[in-house]
Amino acid sequence: MTSEIHKKQVDREHLLRWITSIVLAPLLIFVIGVASKIWLMLFVVVATVIASWELHRILFQDESSKYHLDPFVFFSLLVPGFAYYYGIRGLLGGMLLNILACFSEGVSIYGKNDKALEKLVFRIFHVIYIPYCLAHIILLDRVWIFFVLVVIFAGDSGAFYAGRKFGKRKLCPAVSPGKTVEGAIGGFLASLILGLAFGIIFIGGKTPFEFVLIAAILNIIGQLGDLGESLIKRSRVVKDSSNILPGHGGLLDRLDSLLFAFPALYYLL
Repeated sequence: MTSEIHKKQVDREHLLRWITSIVLAPLLIFVIGVASKIWLMLFVVVATVIASWELHRILFQDESSKYHLDPFVFFSLLVPGFAYYYGIRGLLGGMLLNILACFSEGVSIYGKNDKALEKLVFRIFHVIYIPYCLAHIILLDRVWIFFVLVVIFAGDSGAFYAGRKFGKRKLCPAVSPGKTVEGAIGGFLASLILGLAFGIIFIGGKTPFEFVLIAAILNIIGQLGDLGESLIKRSRVVKDSSNILPGHGGLLDRLDSLLFAFPALYYLL
């Protein structure tokens, strides 16, 4: 009886997830595929702010900081801004400035704040995990951004349905009890098939083997990114990063599989 109720709840959440995705898809397609590049940069900036706020909520759960946005988040917006104007050199330069600023603040408050080291580690992790990774979206050609989305979303959906139908062996129960080996394999195959089809139809210029290889690498990175965010949430006993996206949880819950995939593709190409 309990498992049946849980199954209905999962079905309801999954339906809500599809509805939210369908509603947001036109905006995503417009920003990535139609609008000028500066709108894509602004989209990345907004995503950076929201994901950073969610990460802060997870890591610092006391009431005084629950709804507080670390001022260094705004300084980290230099990373996508520099990436837009100066390319990869601007991105790396912006990240370096951020890390130096983190160390500068850490040195200035050490001995005055018992959480100085914790704040320093969080800020450096944040700069690499969110602004640095997301800023690579700006450097990619539009069609390759869609390629990443297709491969990762195909993997997520394939893992869900394959895991539900065939899942028996737990993939990593200590971190994410719901994921199964069968689901991971199903998601991997879905990424390969959709990645190959999208690459041949919309991109070209590479062999089928190259598209399959790139899709395989992105899927593995995406699954590791998903498990990584699950580890962060589980360590803080948090289910979702927030509730701003019905059926999905927070924006960070949607970006977890994508964060490392964007820079990975940029350097692969």
